[in-house]
Amino acid sequence: MQKHRRGALPLFAILSLLALPAAADIPAAKKPMPLPLPDLAPTIKCPGTATAGQELGSDIAVWVENKSGVPAGQFALDLVLSHDAVVPVDYALYSSAYQEDVLLQGGREFVSSLAAGAKASVTLNGNNRIPEDTPAGDYYLAAVVDPGRSVREGNEENNVALCRIHITRPVVPDLQIVGFAHTGSPTGAPPECRLLVTVVNRGPAAIPRGSGGRVDVFVNGTRVDSVDLDGTQVEQSGFHDVHFAYDPADPDRSRSVISTRYLFPPSPTSTTYRCTGVADPANLIVELNEANNSLTRSEVIPAH
Repeated sequence: MQKHRRGALPLFAILSLLALPAAADIPAAKKPMPLPLPDLAPTIKCPGTATAGQELGSDIAVWVENKSGVPAGQFALDLVLSHDAVVPVDYALYSSAYQEDVLLQGGREFVSSLAAGAKASVTLNGNNRIPEDTPAGDYYLAAVVDPGRSVREGNEENNVALCRIHITRPVVPDLQIVGFAHTGSPTGAPPECRLLVTVVNRGPAAIPRGSGGRVDVFVNGTRVDSVDLDGTQVEQSGFHDVHFAYDPADPDRSRSVISTRYLFPPSPTSTTYRCTGVADPANLIVELNEANNSLTRSEVIPAH
């Protein structure tokens, strides 16, 4: 009987191995197809020019299209003002003062859903106000769809649409209270210490006569006077008058000192008072900046 050598494979084993398919002949396992997802893309139209502080309201038009065959659930839409065309797909922050990529006042809307393949106009309910202190220049107004990433999309790179807008500064006054002072006792007269308030116009336009604008004056939280800007208590001359438009070459010309009716009570020692002035408290005068009309400061009044 013929013996096999130790370690040699039998002939039938060799033939069996040769009959096996090569690794290249074995079909690879199929990868699962990715599930289809929504694809939201906005379009925006806006005015070519606007004024700082202007409410754009429905002068803006925004549409959102779902380019996928899959419906999208609820998502947000932000209206953002930017100096450049790079606008992040994040919730924008609102500020009354301009900052890069600022959310317009009232500029966030929510869409409950959007069907597959549908395109819808977004109803804009806010006033969409541009910050009052926005510098003049060229900007982009952006519609940012789904800034909160609440909808998982097949394409996250098309969520921002832009339109160009030129911002100008309004030609209107800008009233500011800049300081307080007090009078001394006139020689030979009873002791008197009267509160004085300094008001300036820092806007490029004059304050119109007959506007009804006033300056309210408070001491320690109590209103002690309300002065008509056209009245005789307000300094008015060819050199100093708050009614003049601001002139950078002569900034003091648009300044007036108001002599209030308030007399600080006599005191043998110095006393600290909390004084407040508010220009145009009823907002009867259209201004460049309505947020800088008041000043509060502590004043030390000497013995008198």
